[in-house]
Amino acid sequence: MGPAYPVGMNRLVFLTLIAAAALSAQKDADAVKAADKAWAEATVKGDKAALTALLAEDLTYVHSTGETDTRQMFIDNLSNGVRKYTKIQHENMDVRVYGNTAVLQAAAQIETVQKGKTAGAHLRFIHVWVRQGGKWRMVAHQSLRLPN
Repeated sequence: MGPAYPVGMNRLVFLTLIAAAALSAQKDADAVKAADKAWAEATVKGDKAALTALLAEDLTYVHSTGETDTRQMFIDNLSNGVRKYTKIQHENMDVRVYGNTAVLQAAAQIETVQKGKTAGAHLRFIHVWVRQGGKWRMVAHQSLRLPN
């Protein structure tokens, strides 16, 4: 039988572990929010290098229209002008972290230019992020239009 610790000491150790876990989860949630903001900025800029770093190779990207892109298709469509985002402005973000996976739900105002026409939309989306090699990478995007 191990050493006996006073009940108060056990409680202190337990509370310290709980606080450390909560702090770690908040740190991860903040990192995912930062990664999502970096994705929005890279998407608007059409920054291939940043998007390649942020998006997992096996990304599934479902647009609000129902069109589905792979990572390469999404990046190529930004590069060749098939899709052009001029604004992605997050309105709110809620992140839930499950170990090395995080689910981000958010709403955003976006503006796009397609075939020379500018259009705006109010979207709600879910992003699934996975920690790979110590970095958060998006593995799934799905969005839908909200009523104006």
